[in-house]
Amino acid sequence: MFSFLGPKGVSVTEAYEKLGADGHCLLDVRTQEEVRVQRIHGALNIPLDRLEQEAPRLAGFASIHVLCRSGGRSARAVALLHALGITQAQNISGGMLAWEAARLPLA
Repeated sequence: MFSFLGPKGVSVTEAYEKLGADGHCLLDVRTQEEVRVQRIHGALNIPLDRLEQEAPRLAGFASIHVLCRSGGRSARAVALLHALGITQAQNISGGMLAWEAARLPLA
């Protein structure tokens, strides 16, 4: 089982503070339908089921914070990215549910 915090996890506040910074990517692995309903301005959407094919797009980022609805899919995405050698990926604890609870901005 994956830990949502710890050495490879970040809080929504930490992720928000890095949003838009040079060399940083906020990666949303939710479905396109979920993103149409609610999204974070500046986030890159690559659904989890397409992540392996599109992972090369992420290689140039110094840091990647990965988000889903609650943290489960993003934890799997981080594990997949690490297996592919993209070890700068970190899970955002609690996902969009935590983002909303913290009242962080949405697009």
